[in-house]
Amino acid sequence: MSKKNLNKFAAVTLAATMVLGSTMAVYGAGTAEGSGSYEGGDLKYPTLSVTLPTIPAGTYDYIADPNGLIEETKNSDGTAAKYENSTFTGSTGVFFLTSTADDGAKTYTEKSAAQTVTNENAQDIDVTVKLEQKTAGDANIAYADASTFDSADTANKLYLAITDDASTDAKVSALSAKSAATLSMKVDGVPANYEAGYDATNGYGYTMKDEADLTDWNECSVIMTGAINKNATWGDEVTFPEITVTWSYAEHQDAYVSSSTVSASNSAVTLTLPSGVTVSSVIINKAAGGTVNCVAGTHYTLSGTTLTFGSGPMGNNVGGTVAITYSDGHVDTLAIQ
Repeated sequence: MSKKNLNKFAAVTLAATMVLGSTMAVYGAGTAEGSGSYEGGDLKYPTLSVTLPTIPAGTYDYIADPNGLIEETKNSDGTAAKYENSTFTGSTGVFFLTSTADDGAKTYTEKSAAQTVTNENAQDIDVTVKLEQKTAGDANIAYADASTFDSADTANKLYLAITDDASTDAKVSALSAKSAATLSMKVDGVPANYEAGYDATNGYGYTMKDEADLTDWNECSVIMTGAINKNATWGDEVTFPEITVTWSYAEHQDAYVSSSTVSASNSAVTLTLPSGVTVSSVIINKAAGGTVNCVAGTHYTLSGTTLTFGSGPMGNNVGGTVAITYSDGHVDTLAIQ
């Protein structure tokens, strides 16, 4: 090869090398890493929180006046002679302090002042009120299951009960010598009062809307009421029972029973109970007022998951209800048909 041709070959080879080097620089490999993040599961509502009523002292104190002494000795202006600036109304013979006016004037009736629970949550709740005897009164005082007394009944009977005092289909539970009076009410939550949000402390979740955007919350109220048998002979020195009223709440649970009604002719229901939960009491609330404390083996039987009521108690109380209370405090109420 001539020197001239050798120079041409070297030039071509150098050019090819430069082109190849340039091509490799354009298509050279690079490495990078990435991480995955997770925003979380379903949005959750705030933890259930309920404020139970702060009950003023004396709310559940009651005055028994079977002999009508307050009425007989009242002042000319209608106020009570013994209780200054106080007016008593009602005919049951048992009185509670129902209201106090701004000027201090007090009104006593057969109803205690209503106490209210408001459910400011998205979740539904069950509010339970229990009335029970703290200390017994005189041995001859018996608890009545209704607020009215037959004219031939001369026993020393006292009626004490808790009720939602509804104008129709009121829920009522009366205190008895065998068991406390228990009233359970479902109060719906309002999910629409919450909106999805995020904050650095709690992360994602529902938070309550501004007050101006809230719709009305749901609530329930309970009063205590009473009556005394005026046909009985009540002496000068009588000790009456002291009582305790307890309020509690829990997130609502679906019924443990298979039906919301029970038939007088086919009075059996199926129970689905959480582990360890048992039946504590079965109480019939009569349509005409009063209660029947049912006895296992006499008024009802529980075999496996089947609760069967006797035909007598059901047939005699059509139109009333039967309340089943469980060891966890849950109460199911069935209409007797």
